[in-house]
Amino acid sequence: MPNEMNPFAGRRGFWNRLNRIVYTFTGPAQVGIGHGKTEAPYEPPANPRCPICGRPMADHVVQRGDANSPTHLICPGR
Repeated sequence: MPNEMNPFAGRRGFWNRLNRIVYTFTGPAQVGIGHGKTEAPYEPPANPRCPICGRPMADHVVQRGDANSPTHLICPGR
């Protein structure tokens, strides 16, 4: 008895047959379940630190690249 909830049911081809079998064990993706916990939205830090030198990012210069050159982060004192 085919499962009507299986998105691969009734489709032809090897990969659909394989996915139909695997889907019976795994089920749909478990995205956004949350388990009853609410997560606060991301709040960026007020004064982020540089991952390279540890100084505040406000002291740095960012040279934006274009299609032919990369973007560069220039740390103070370098």
